[in-house]
Amino acid sequence: MLSRVAERLYWMARYIERAENTARLLNAYNMLMLDLPRGVGLSWSQLIDISGNGEDFARRYRSANERNTLAFMLSDRANSGSIIDSVTLARENLRTTRDIVPSEGFESINELLMFVRRRLASRNARKNVYDFLSDIVLRCQGITGLLAGTMSHDAAYQFVRLGRNLERADMTTRILDVGSATLIASDSELQRLENRLWTWLLRALSAHQMYRQTVRRQVTGPVAAGFLLHDTLFPRAVLHTTGEIRACLKSLPRNTSAIRSVGRAERHIRETDIHSVFPADFHDLIDEIQLELGDIHESIHRTWFAPRSKG
Repeated sequence: MLSRVAERLYWMARYIERAENTARLLNAYNMLMLDLPRGVGLSWSQLIDISGNGEDFARRYRSANERNTLAFMLSDRANSGSIIDSVTLARENLRTTRDIVPSEGFESINELLMFVRRRLASRNARKNVYDFLSDIVLRCQGITGLLAGTMSHDAAYQFVRLGRNLERADMTTRILDVGSATLIASDSELQRLENRLWTWLLRALSAHQMYRQTVRRQVTGPVAAGFLLHDTLFPRAVLHTTGEIRACLKSLPRNTSAIRSVGRAERHIRETDIHSVFPADFHDLIDEIQLELGDIHESIHRTWFAPRSKG
């Protein structure tokens, strides 16, 4: 397989997952803003910081209010994490490798892009945002399922899986960071709002029901965070995604460096006692995990996508 083909499949999967997860993040945050009382320290600027695009936002917008934040994360092509940019780039990456995936895959991504463009261009683009974002989540899930059910699970599909799971792990940690962003509230407020906050975050990842079945305990910050980091069976838990990444890597050649990067991240997560870092050092833990996920991406890029010297 050509390295450029592998790279485009990898990024196509990442962008589809990014669009879905950005929609999840926006929905979760919007619901939190509506549900939590005023004065708990939650603002739209924190969502921009969690997205990792604070500098780009500051160059283009004067204030981080609801209108500007939604515009930046929904329809701003200058933001590589916006939904419109993610879906556009997913389609472009797949357009140049259309012969590798079933035709239904390209058609579904093309239909998703047209749907997003139509909705964002309408006069009512800011109305019923929850329904719009929920539709994006369902359409992205449909594309993911279609590719899983119609592609041969050969090397090409392993790069699709790599992209999807690495992006999923990254966004799970970012959504967890929504929880740490509220910890500037007073202790009494946290005790009163903790259950509500973490229930919403679990629902943002479609994890609430599985949490109830697996943990069988009241939703609290440390326990919910531990489930979303440590559980190896729930598909959006970080250790599950790294396990999927490791399984993909084992079927590919020259995998030593990438598997070593995955192992470092897994050891760090497994050896961390969530109760000992929560809440004071939880944000720092998330930052460290995100850096380790970045190292996994760099190992993948160096091994399979970067031009190799012939000397």
